[in-house]
Order: sequence, then C-alpha cells, then structure tokens
Amino acid sequence: MKKIKELIPIVVLTVIILVLIILLNPNSGRYEKLMVKEDKWSSIIEQRSENDELVLENIKFNDYSLIIDEEKDTVYYSLVNESKTKYNPKVSFEASSKGTKLVALESEITDEKIHSNYEFQMMIYDSKEYHIYRLVCTDFPILSISYQEEVVGKSKEKNIPIDIYLFSNLENASKRVTKSNGKLDIIQNAEGESEYRFELFMQSPGRNRRENPVSVFNMDPHNAYILKQSNVDEEPGRSYKVEVFINNEYQGQYSLEHMNRR
Repeated sequence: MKKIKELIPIVVLTVIILVLIILLNPNSGRYEKLMVKEDKWSSIIEQRSENDELVLENIKFNDYSLIIDEEKDTVYYSLVNESKTKYNPKVSFEASSKGTKLVALESEITDEKIHSNYEFQMMIYDSKEYHIYRLVCTDFPILSISYQEEVVGKSKEKNIPIDIYLFSNLENASKRVTKSNGKLDIIQNAEGESEYRFELFMQSPGRNRRENPVSVFNMDPHNAYILKQSNVDEEPGRSYKVEVFINNEYQGQYSLEHMNRR
C-alpha cells in the first residue's frame, strides 16, 4: 500500500508533463484550432514575403502522412469514413525552417465541400516568409508510385522497379498503409491515355531472397494489377477507384483492377 501511495505522485507528474508537451507543441493541434479568419490570413501575408523554398517536409492528419505535390503546392487528404475525427483531424507537421507555424484559412471540412472538389487553403510561415498550400480532401484511397525517372528510358517503360505507398480509407480495412516494392509497365491505350500495370512483392531476407506477392485491398496477391482511367463505377472486391500519384505528382482518379499475371 505504501509503494502505491509513493507511485501516485510520479504517475500524476508524468501525466501533467505529457499533457503540457501536447499543449505546448507548436507543430501539432486539431485542424479547427489551426483555422484563422480571412483578416488574420491577409495580415500574415502582408507582413511577410512569399518564399517557395519554405516548404512542408512532412504533414500528418491523424498520425498518417499525407501526399505533398510540390509542383502544384497541394496536399492530399484521404478521409477514413468510420473515423470520428475525419472532419477535424489531429495535425502535425515538419517544415524546412525552424519556428515555422501552420494555419488554415477558415473553412470547415464537410461532405458537401469534398464532393464539390472544394480546395481548402493552408499556409506555413515564420517571422519573415510564408508559403501557401492547397488542401484537397477525397473519399477515395490514395496510391503513390515512385521510381527513378532515368530508369524509364533504359527500360523502355517495361519492368520499371518501383516503390508503392497505398493508403486505404475503406471501412474495416485490415491495415491502412501498405508499402511495397514492385515492377511497373507504362502503356498507352487506344485513346492515348496512360495505363499502369504492376506487380507488388516483399523480398524475403537472407541469401535466398524470394519475391513474395502482396495483396492490395484483399485482392488475390497472385494477380497483377492495372490502373486505368475510367468513369465506370467500381465493383467492390474486383475494382476500386483511387487517387494516383507518380513521383508525388497527382495524375488523377484511376480504376484499380486485378488481372492475370504477365
């Protein structure tokens, strides 16, 4: 009993310290707490100069990293439907300059705005400079494909080594984030649109490494996958509509389907 009484002050102190760390951390907070009215937004801009080299290096909503398209100064957020905080996520970020703050132009995230392709605005700034980003919210999963661009010319757009990041916002998803290696083919369809065929695998460690196939959205991991531009409604379990990025540049909405192995 005496030991328990001795531990109580320590536990209370630890809790207080953790709360203070959260409250005093300038780089974290709920989205709605970051919102400022238009006059405050304008005041920040008027007192500083714009600098494209002041950039977001990482930004997380509800502890998940978002895709940042630096070419378009746009951040993409995929909402998890069953999340109670999807409209007011916890936000944390890292920027290229210390002491940088983050604000959002006052505008609540709603289904109506998401479905109307509304573009929210966020801004990072320090004592002298600022940089504005657009925030795009989507109801669809996000698929980001990365590869070394100089490899494409050598491979003639066939069997390109890739890294894939998939964020699944689907209800009851077994896991939200999938990271994998793979191989990619870039092809042009009859309409001149780009389609992407790929296989994913995890390499076994050790000397006798094998390429173990990876499942996407619980599809058959022994199949390859294809991304194609399509306005046809997806059939759950066989195809899914996803927001596609190539080397962090937004490409648009594609239909993700499985196909027979090449």
